[in-house]
Amino acid sequence: MREYEVVVIGGGPGGYQAALELGKAGVKTLLIERCKERVGGTCLNLGCIPTKNYLHTASFISKIPYFEQMGLSLDYKGLNLVQLKEKTTALITEIRTGVLWMLEQSKVELFYGSASFVDANRVDVDGEIIAFEKCIIATGSHVRELPQLPIDSSSIISSDDVFKLSAIPKSIAIIGTGPIGCEFATFFSALGVDVTLIGRSTQLLPSEDEDVSKALLRVFKKSNINVLTSSTIEKVKVNKDEVELFLNDTQESIKCELVLSATGRIPNTDGVKLENSGVKKDERGFIEVSPSFQTSQEHIYAVGDCIDTPAYAHTAYAEAKIVAKNIVSNESKTNTHITPSTIFTNPQIASCGLKEREANQNGIEIEVKKAFFKVNSKAKINGDDSGFAKLVVCAKSGVILGAVIIGVEATEIIHEIVLCVEKKITMNELRAVIHAHPTVSEIITYL
Repeated sequence: MREYEVVVIGGGPGGYQAALELGKAGVKTLLIERCKERVGGTCLNLGCIPTKNYLHTASFISKIPYFEQMGLSLDYKGLNLVQLKEKTTALITEIRTGVLWMLEQSKVELFYGSASFVDANRVDVDGEIIAFEKCIIATGSHVRELPQLPIDSSSIISSDDVFKLSAIPKSIAIIGTGPIGCEFATFFSALGVDVTLIGRSTQLLPSEDEDVSKALLRVFKKSNINVLTSSTIEKVKVNKDEVELFLNDTQESIKCELVLSATGRIPNTDGVKLENSGVKKDERGFIEVSPSFQTSQEHIYAVGDCIDTPAYAHTAYAEAKIVAKNIVSNESKTNTHITPSTIFTNPQIASCGLKEREANQNGIEIEVKKAFFKVNSKAKINGDDSGFAKLVVCAKSGVILGAVIIGVEATEIIHEIVLCVEKKITMNELRAVIHAHPTVSEIITYL
């Protein structure tokens, strides 16, 4: 029986980052993943990387009218989806190769197979028993499937299936108005697909402030995206050449060539026999952890999408580093950092800290500072001056409490505000910072 100081279950962002940190510290570490092709997790293989690569390509298509206005003569003949898929696969392979190289350099051992707990100190990997002193569970998440909308990966697909498509559909209905649904609405609309976006909430991106949702809705309407909020799917009928969706318990229906279910993800915690280890999970399947990411078994930790924290790769990276340091130093550090939220629609959306709606709901006295990209020179040069930047500021102290940006390069600009919120910088101190001209980040000086 092999024995290790730490066994990490799951080779996604949280798992491989924890293994890297432990390996560098000289800890005898084993990283378990089902197969080599899954190293990198959902983010690398089916999420962040392929999605953003597809969206980046779509952004060029969206700007063709602007390029032509600027004097460029372009002969656009449509997107070769097969070529984009092949290029994306090559990108994923390249990044994965880099991750594997780093693991090797850090002297982390890799074991490919399916792991399940035997007890609180051993796991079974395809018949081989492995003992550990400490363990980190980083099993990630999988697509949520609606009972009334069964995914067949043909007529009704998940976000995972998008990257298997070899042909662009003429029409698509996207179920879910959260970040995943809105990002794919952006992608397919740019390709000229007839897009209908359906959600049960009263607005796009339910977790965002209303003004952000309305700003994105205006852009979507200009892009001829049909948005249906406060709508639910009652039943579905799959025909030979189309899918018919019936809404809101009425005879109202929508017909389309393809349906994309983008209703979120749920934790991968059912297949590892947690009950054998004594590790507890909540009613939604998330592993219960302390602020220092210890489970009900203190020598077993959990990070990433399998726990109830923001489901971002950068969150998992941060949690992994904290856990690795806690194991090496025998500490109980917690994640006290501000986590940015990023949505790669067109325009991009990014936020951090306290939202205006949250402040009003909790009776916090704030001032709201807002500036529109229409006054930003670089945004105009880039051909997209839609959107705005908004800061939430403490009315008494002037300390910046939060921010949201919708507009060009919002996912890059936000990090300046993340630092401000984390370090409790005041509005006056931020205004005093000199920003280069012309840049999109200069929008901050207009607040």
